[in-house]
Parts: sequence; C-alpha cells; structure tokens
Amino acid sequence: MISVGNLSVRFGPSTAVDNVSFDVAAGESFGLVGESGSGKSTILRTMMGLSTDWSGSITVDGLDTSTTHRKELARRVQMVFQDPYASLHPRYAIGQAIAEPLHINRMPNPEKRTIELLELIGLGEKFRFRFPHELSGGQRQRVAIARALALEPKILLLDEPTSALDVSIQAEILNLLNKLRQELGLTYVIVSHDLAVISYMCERLMVMRNAEAVEILTREQLRARDIRHDYTRDLLTAS
Repeated sequence: MISVGNLSVRFGPSTAVDNVSFDVAAGESFGLVGESGSGKSTILRTMMGLSTDWSGSITVDGLDTSTTHRKELARRVQMVFQDPYASLHPRYAIGQAIAEPLHINRMPNPEKRTIELLELIGLGEKFRFRFPHELSGGQRQRVAIARALALEPKILLLDEPTSALDVSIQAEILNLLNKLRQELGLTYVIVSHDLAVISYMCERLMVMRNAEAVEILTREQLRARDIRHDYTRDLLTAS
C-alpha cells in the first residue's frame, strides 16, 4: 500500500530525513518512533505533499506522489494531526468541519455522510451544531478523525494522535483507531515518541535518530527485547 524509497528531505541547508526506506502492506499499522527532531513527522508531511524539497520515491496505493494531483492523493490518504484544537477551525461548527472536504470534492449527500461519520466515531448527530471550544480534547480528536475519514481514504497518517490528550482519554482514542482500522480495512502510519503506544497499535515499527532509520522491528521483537541497535535499547529503557 505504501512504498518509501531512499527518501531525503531538506529544509534549507539542514537535512530533516536522510535516505530512509520502508514499505507498509495493505491493512498494516506501521509505527515511526524516535526522539523529537528525528524526522518522523517530516516523513508524514512529505507523504501528504506538504514538503517540497525532497528526493527519493513515495508511492501510495500505486500512485507516485510526486506526479499525482493533491486532490487525487487526498482521496487515498489523509492525516490526523497532534493537536485537535489547532486542526479544527474555531468558527466552524463540527458538522461544517466534517462536511467541508465533502463539499470541496463534490461528494454526494454530504449531510447524510456527516451524520454517518459522527455515529462512526461515537459522538452522534447531536454534535453537528457544536463548536470546537464546546468539546473535550478527546471529542475534538474524534472529530478530526471523522473529517479525515470523510473522503473514504485507504490510508491514515497519524502524527502523535494522543499525545495532546489526558492519559485517561488516550486509550479511548487508540481503541477507536483500532476498531476503525478493522472495520474499514485501513492502513496506518503512526508517529509517536511513546513505545507503549506503538507496541499497542503497530505490527511493525521503524526507529529513527538524527534523520536516519536505525532499525525496523516487529512488535514481537520489541516485546522480547530482540533488538540490534544500542540506541533502540536506550529508547526502550527510557520509555
């Protein structure tokens, strides 16, 4: 479903991602983990077409992202950001926020689809006319997930989807994401600094440090401490 080959991303003279490669199978959940500034989120943003100075190759559902129109790419892959309050327009009611991509892409029955999505994320139709400031952090993140699902993408890119939430709410969102992946047949790439989250959510993970890939592990290898690289051991100990 996803193939990233020899990806390098630059911001001016600085290299944010250096020669990184990985593949993600259809229906798989793949984790990117490492300390802040290691390049994890930059990979997601580049996959979405939000970075311009990059080299290598990225294919998503068979499409070359460097030559695919953004609107076409958006039908295949969507992103959920870390802070749901910052990613929702404060003057848009929840129903408006979810329906906006449906209107932009001229999808049929946007009102019906909005209600279906609110039911899918466990909020319900009554939330259509509420505003972001009237919702809790967990409810706002549910809305962000619903909006990402509006165009029925096959892939979700999740950038620290629970780190801005209270610990008591984090498990609810993670369980919702697992449920949606199973029911809708989604493929995930999840960025997190939290190895416990990655171990819970992902079948495989790639450890990153200083813009480079350190190693790729399965969940079973992580839990069994079957680790080759000292940095991964240190990260696991710190976690």
